[in-house]
Amino acid sequence: MEQFLTWLPALPVLMVLNRIRGGGMSSLTDRLPGRALYYVSMIIGGLTASILDPVLGAIVALGFLIWGAPGWGLWFDLGHEDAMQAGDPRNDDLFVKVVEFIAFGSDHVAMFLRLGAFVAPVLAAWQYLEGASPWICAAAAPFGLLGVGAYMLRYRTTWGNTLSELLIGLLWWALILFMALMR
Repeated sequence: MEQFLTWLPALPVLMVLNRIRGGGMSSLTDRLPGRALYYVSMIIGGLTASILDPVLGAIVALGFLIWGAPGWGLWFDLGHEDAMQAGDPRNDDLFVKVVEFIAFGSDHVAMFLRLGAFVAPVLAAWQYLEGASPWICAAAAPFGLLGVGAYMLRYRTTWGNTLSELLIGLLWWALILFMALMR
């Protein structure tokens, strides 16, 4: 319970940081060299290290960077804007083509894989370094499913992608707490 209470104030911070990572608040990040992801991953890692555990902080920093770096394809629209995106050059990216093939062309499955598969190494690293149960890696599946749900809400509210990215930040907050509790 103590870890939950000490980690609770980080919830809105992680939500906003993930929105910044996703391109929100570009007036803050456009002046910085590189992608906002680089700065956000270090801040989230540092926050995790200072509040919960230094090893977990390092894993989260690197894991968040790896999770956010590869392309998102055009899946975050979950098929709503496929006609408009037909000529988009991101469709020619090898990573996007491979995920599209594995997902049988479904944006929902591709987004699930994109979210869940890239969070799995974070869980596996924590399991390996801290000796947690190997079952901790199974948390990638609900992360992916809930992440797809977050992007589905994009078309049910006027908040659009902002809501989705805030909710993904909430998922990262919960995942980090889950890892800390699964020692």
